[in-house]
Amino acid sequence: MSISKAELTMGREKAYPKDYTREVSSNLDVLCEKMNVVRAKYGKPMKVASGWRPPSINDSTANAAKTSKHLFGLACDVQDLDGQLWKWCLENLDLMQELGIYLEDRRWTPTWVHFGLGPPGSLKRIFIPSSKPAPAPKLWDGKYDFDKYDGPEKD
Repeated sequence: MSISKAELTMGREKAYPKDYTREVSSNLDVLCEKMNVVRAKYGKPMKVASGWRPPSINDSTANAAKTSKHLFGLACDVQDLDGQLWKWCLENLDLMQELGIYLEDRRWTPTWVHFGLGPPGSLKRIFIPSSKPAPAPKLWDGKYDFDKYDGPEKD
């Protein structure tokens, strides 16, 4: 079962047509393609909890960044209540790197995994999304291969 573009738009393209630009649509096509690679390799169902967000939705989303990649169709959050998807992502950081996917540190996303295309400001494969205290500071100890996975892909 693949992730559909409809899962990523969540019907918002109809409710917010002025915000649903060609760029957003094209970005969602790329995100959909990459997320389907992740879904196929993961081999288990994945539920999109948050996909594309028009500005008004993003503004009303708790802790959402003002320049969130969700605004541009470059990110989605996938439900992960038991941490198994997160664990799999950590075991498959080579794939995340190959696909150009960056992940928010789980201490800030305790019940979902944030998949974003393109590097964040820190350039870290797994990044801290906020200067606010982590909602779940004990969920993950922050250990992963910094040297191998930090920074943008090299061409």
